[in-house]
Amino acid sequence: MTNLHSTHWGWRAVFATAALWTLLGAIPGYLDPAASFLRFHGAPADSPLVLELYRGAWGQTLLFAVGYAVAAIDPRRHGLLLLLGGIGKLLYAIRVLSTLGDLPTPMALVAAAGDLVFVALIAAFLLTTGTARSLLTPPEHARAPRAPDVASRAE
Repeated sequence: MTNLHSTHWGWRAVFATAALWTLLGAIPGYLDPAASFLRFHGAPADSPLVLELYRGAWGQTLLFAVGYAVAAIDPRRHGLLLLLGGIGKLLYAIRVLSTLGDLPTPMALVAAAGDLVFVALIAAFLLTTGTARSLLTPPEHARAPRAPDVASRAE
């Protein structure tokens, strides 16, 4: 087994773990948004609309978990999914850690800390495997055609 191959399997395991970590919050949050809201916010939701919006947010989180599972199959191919998921995890952690005047619940702190670990791992993957560069480079078929070399036509 080559080092590149074992590294690939390591990243696959990281993203499979990210999928499981994300499912740990998404499934209970989606199935019982009232209990989840209480665990994450320390108080009950003040309206049924808040709970429906909260359930929707957990539904979106569930989709991110599916994205991490897909990315675990072939991480370099699904770098954009990982980038978007990492941004989502970063924004969630920032929101939890920047609650003005209110201390986050222990559950929210654990979730934010875990998400920051995955943000660091996703960033490491994107930067060390060349995946970030490939996300910024347009595919060959989308590049503008090169102008013919003037010197070669003069001969």
